[in-house]
Amino acid sequence: MRDTAETIGPEGQDDFQSLFATHPSPMWVYDPTSLRFLAVNDAALALYGYTREQLAKMTVLDIRPTYERRRMQLAVTARSDIERAGRWVHLKANGETFEVQTYGRAIRFRGVDAILAMVQDRTEFNEAQRKVDEAQNILNAIIENMPNGVFVKDIAADGAYVIFNAVSGANDGKDPADVLGRRDIDIFPSDVANVFLASDQVARSSGEAYVYEAPHRIVDGSERIIKITKKMLDLGDDQQPRFLLGVSEDVTEARMFERRLEKLALEDSLTGLANRAAFMDHLNKAMKGGGVVALAFLDVDNFKDINDTGGHSAGDALLRQLAARLTAALPDTLVARLGGDEFALVARLADASQVDAFGEKVQAVFAAPFALEIGEEFLSCSLGVALAPHHADTEEELLRLADIALYAAKEAGRATFRIYSPIMSAAAQRRRQMTMELREAIARDELVLHYQPLFRLADGGLSGFEALVRWRHPRFGLIGPGHFIDLAESTGLIAPLGDWVLRHACATASAWPADLSVAVNLSARQLQGMSNPESVEHALAESGLAPHRLDLEITESVFVGDTQHSLALFKALKALGVKISIDDFGTGYSSLAYLRDFPFDTIKLDRSFIADLDNNKGSLSIARAVVAIASGFGATTVAEGIETESQAAALKELGYDLGQGFHLGRPLPLEAAEALISLHQSAPVPAQRRTRRKG
Repeated sequence: MRDTAETIGPEGQDDFQSLFATHPSPMWVYDPTSLRFLAVNDAALALYGYTREQLAKMTVLDIRPTYERRRMQLAVTARSDIERAGRWVHLKANGETFEVQTYGRAIRFRGVDAILAMVQDRTEFNEAQRKVDEAQNILNAIIENMPNGVFVKDIAADGAYVIFNAVSGANDGKDPADVLGRRDIDIFPSDVANVFLASDQVARSSGEAYVYEAPHRIVDGSERIIKITKKMLDLGDDQQPRFLLGVSEDVTEARMFERRLEKLALEDSLTGLANRAAFMDHLNKAMKGGGVVALAFLDVDNFKDINDTGGHSAGDALLRQLAARLTAALPDTLVARLGGDEFALVARLADASQVDAFGEKVQAVFAAPFALEIGEEFLSCSLGVALAPHHADTEEELLRLADIALYAAKEAGRATFRIYSPIMSAAAQRRRQMTMELREAIARDELVLHYQPLFRLADGGLSGFEALVRWRHPRFGLIGPGHFIDLAESTGLIAPLGDWVLRHACATASAWPADLSVAVNLSARQLQGMSNPESVEHALAESGLAPHRLDLEITESVFVGDTQHSLALFKALKALGVKISIDDFGTGYSSLAYLRDFPFDTIKLDRSFIADLDNNKGSLSIARAVVAIASGFGATTVAEGIETESQAAALKELGYDLGQGFHLGRPLPLEAAEALISLHQSAPVPAQRRTRRKG
C-alpha cells in the first residue's frame, strides 16, 4: 500500500490541511485497519451533523446503517472502493439515511497508511432522476394508453422506429416488439413501405404537419382506413431535426358513417332512388356533358286513391314496386323520386327523334298490374318531357318546361305523355295569369255570390238559398265556378276562396227572415286542409247568423281518405249547431256506412237520377230508396236539378222535402234574391209553385 499511496510530506502538510479543511466536498481520512476517522473536513461535519469529538470516537462503519456495514468491511478488505466510485447509503447524526457516491484514495497521512474518502450527496440528483423517471413513466403510459397510434422514427438511423405504441401495432397489424429498431422496408411490403417513406419525405421537406389517409390490411385480412399525421420534431437544440413523430387514427367507422350520411343525403329513404339533391346534381352534369338530354317528370295517375283505399302502406308498396320497374326498364337513365308520387327521369338520347320511344318505354312500365295487399291494381302515369338543348339550355328552364309538359299530359286526360311545345307555355302562362288574378280577386272582393232558391215541394214555400260563387272578372265579365274552382283547388287558393264565400254568405243571410237558411258548399280539398271548425265559428260570430240556419254541403268524396279525420271534423261542426248535408248522393263513393257513422241533416239526391226520372225505373227506384233511407235517419231530402214540372210533381209524390233547379228558380243576384224573399213574405205562394200530390 505504501508503494501506491500518495505521501503527504511535512512540506505539503500545511497545504493539504488548508485544502482539505476548506474544500466544499465532504471528505475525511480514515485508518483502513481500525476504520477510525483520522481527519474530517467542515463540509462533512455540515452534511452529517456530527461534531469532531463524536467522529473522533467513531469508525466509518458507524455512519452506515447496519445492513451496509458488512459490505463496507468487505470493500475495505478487498480495496474495492479505492480509485473508483461507489454508491452507498449513509447515516446522519439525526438518524436520517441518504444516498451518497464515494471515491477512495490511498494516502500516507501523518506517517501512516490511510484512505482519503470524498463524498457526493446524491439526494438532489436522485430526486431529479426520480422525477425524470416518473415523467418518463407517465409519458410512456400516455403513449401506450392513447386511443391513437403514436410512433417516432429516428431519421439519423435511416428511419428506424424508436417508439411504436400498441395502437400503432393494431392499426398496422404488427407487434410493437417486432417493429422497434427496424425500418419500414424491413417490416412492410415494398409498396406499403414506399408509401410510408414518401409521406415521411413530404413531412421532412415541408416542416409542417402532413396529414393523409391510406387503407391498411391487418392480420385478420380486413382492411382499415387509417388517418396519419406526420411532423418533424423540433427539440430546440439548434440542430437539424432528427426525429419524425407520427400519429395514426383508425377512421374506418367514421368514414363508413360519413358515406352512409352521404348516401342518405342523396337517396330517397323509401325507394332507394336518387332524391331531389342527387337528381339536380346529375342533371347539372348531364347538361354540361353536351348531347341531347331528356328530362321527364312523372306523376302516378289517381295515386291518392291507393292511399285512400289501402292506406299509406299500400301507397308505399306501390312506389317501391314502381321504382324497381323504372330502374330495371331504364338502366341507363337516372330515376329520382322528388316526393309523394312525383318522379324525375334524366336520360341521354342519341338524338331528339328517340324521345317518343323513351316516353313509350316509360308508359310500358305500367302495363302490368301492381301487386298490393289490397289486390292487384292497374295504374297509369302522366309524363311530361322536355329536351336540352332543343327546348332549353339551362337547368332552371328545362325544369320549368318539363313541368309544363307534365301539366299538359294531365290536362289531356292522363295515362299519356306530352313532349313540350311552345303552345304549352302559352297555356301555362294563361294558367299562371289566372291564378294571380284569382288571388287578387279574393283579396279585392271581386267575387260575388248568387243565390239559388230552395223550395218546399209540399207547399211551394221558400225554404232558403244555396250560395254560389261567381267571379266578376275585369276582362271576361261574370265567370261561373266551373271555370276557376279546379284552379283554386290545384293552387291552394280553395281555402281563402272558401272562407270568403262562407263569411259573405253568413253575413248576407243574417239579414234574411229567421226561417230562411243558407247553404254553402265545402269542397273535399277545402275540408282536407281544415283541421278544426275555426273558420266556420268565426263566420257565424262575425255575422251573428244563428248556427242552425247555416247548411254546409259536402260530397261523399271527402270520405275517400282519412275517414276518421272527416268524421271528427263533422262532429266538431255539428257541435257548433250547424246543419250538414251530403251533396250529390248516389254518385262516386256512396256507402250507407257514412250515414250510419254520421247522422247527416240533409241528403241531396244527385241531378243525374232526376234527369231521367220519368223514363228510367232504376232512377225512380233509387229516388224512392233515398227517401226511405233519409226517413230512417231522420234527415231532410232535397232533389236538385229539377228541370220540368213533371219531375217536380214526381218528387213531391215520392215525399221529397225540398227541391231546387232551373224549373223552380235559377241562381239570383242578391237584389233579385231579396225581392223573391219579399214576395214570399207578403203574398201567397204563386200558382206555379203549387203542385198537388197525386191520388
